Amino acid sequence: MAITAKVKTEEERRAEQKAALERIRNGLATKVRILVALDACPVCRAAEGVYDFDNVPELPLEGCSNGGECYAVYAPVLDFYGP
Repeated sequence: MAITAKVKTEEERRAEQKAALERIRNGLATKVRILVALDACPVCRAAEGVYDFDNVPELPLEGCSNGGECYAVYAPVLDFYGP
């Protein structure tokens, strides 16, 4: 019996990333960071960094040469220390 992996569509990836951004926004994060793979395309490399919630680009990034396979992700930026 062969097992095949389900390839996610760009719309499915976009929905996943949108949900991740909302979880970060509703948590303790003060900003959001876009992380990319070491072998990311130039579009993703250019977008890597820290953003205010109002200015963060939507993932997957438009123009990414990996299209529906874009592996750029959101990560929280936690600036507060202590209790």
